[in-house]
Amino acid sequence: MKKALIVDDDRAIRRTLELHLIEEGFDVLTAEDGQRGVELALGEPVDMVLLDLRLPKLDGFEVLQQIKQKKPALPVVMITAYDDMHTAIEAIRLGAIDHLGKPLDLDQLDEVITKISEMASLAVNGIPFCDTTECTFQPNVIVGRSKSMKAVYKTIGAVADTRASVLLHGESGTGKEMVARAIHFNGQYRNHPFIPLVCSSLAPNVLESELFGHEKGAFTGAIKQKMGKFELAQGGTLFLDEISEVSPDIQLKLLRFLQEREFERVGGNETIKTDVRIITATNKDLATLVSQGEFRQDLYYRLKVVTIELPTLRERQEDIPLLVQYFLEKIRREMGRSVEMIPEETMAQLRSYSWPGNVRELENALRRAVLLSPSDVLLPETLQLESSTPQKRLPLLIKSIQELEKEHIENILGFTGYEKKRAAQILDISRPTLNARIRSYGIEVPEK
Repeated sequence: MKKALIVDDDRAIRRTLELHLIEEGFDVLTAEDGQRGVELALGEPVDMVLLDLRLPKLDGFEVLQQIKQKKPALPVVMITAYDDMHTAIEAIRLGAIDHLGKPLDLDQLDEVITKISEMASLAVNGIPFCDTTECTFQPNVIVGRSKSMKAVYKTIGAVADTRASVLLHGESGTGKEMVARAIHFNGQYRNHPFIPLVCSSLAPNVLESELFGHEKGAFTGAIKQKMGKFELAQGGTLFLDEISEVSPDIQLKLLRFLQEREFERVGGNETIKTDVRIITATNKDLATLVSQGEFRQDLYYRLKVVTIELPTLRERQEDIPLLVQYFLEKIRREMGRSVEMIPEETMAQLRSYSWPGNVRELENALRRAVLLSPSDVLLPETLQLESSTPQKRLPLLIKSIQELEKEHIENILGFTGYEKKRAAQILDISRPTLNARIRSYGIEVPEK
């Protein structure tokens, strides 16, 4: 008979889980503190451990670490009321097979038990048990507790310590670069460079030089040798955003690098080897581009060793209150403006809006609303969401948005002491775009 261990200091939860597992055909052991849990897990031939996070004597993470040191193949399911991104990723990092929140969904638990049984069967038949790789994660990078985001966290935890190529797919504003940074900075290569590059922002010949570097005299203006991003990212991660926009020639060079882990600088003959993990991102369907002959099939398969689909904000609306709380705190720290109360009407409007710009649009909408709010209450009318305005008022809306944008830019410039670089970062626009807006609106910037 299969044997399960339940480690939880709540007697009622232990009893509920015990009765359920007995019905599922398990012989059940229980422990009410972390130290006893470790003793039973290491001293008894158990097939599965259900482990609470907050425990007397040793907490769940400490128990998990001790179990994995002695029995790395023993499946451990972390169960906790602290159902956030940090605990989910930390549990996966330390080797848990899954992470479930309280109150516990027994159907979800049954799905995990089924997965454990299937993996055990594969191990018996000669396929190694799939243990989770180690990574660490900072809790304030990505916000969300929805099922779709938990799936993202688990994949981050699984790939962070590997050199596998990762393809991130999602609409604009879903946080692809944030996920790429999470993969890099929470794995064993975190102390090596993370270098991002937006492929669509550069002409093909410039992009080639940026990626691979060039030798002195390689082309007009090449007055000295330049190291490319592949060299600069040695030992770390190169993140290529909008990978769908690269030219066929550069696609071929990327393919060669992924196959051979070597390249030559533009205008050079020296073969350079480097150990770099590639993470790419796109908001387009690369499979469709492959079928249309616009993207190399062999490169596509090299890039998508692991694919992470990032959900849109409208697909995870339950995360909106958490995101609102997070962004309002961020805005308070950056701008010194705080919101103490959000009326239900305002939150309802935030939850019902479709958010075509996703998380980035939500942050910008909140930043604008805080600037326009006359008090510490975030009123619905300060959001200025497009879908909430009747079509017949569109000309007036366009005019008011222009006026609001001018005021917004003036406020940000004043807040930063007219430091354009910092202002552009807060506004989420480029320096040239900021300068163009300043000229267009006739904004006066004091000379320094």
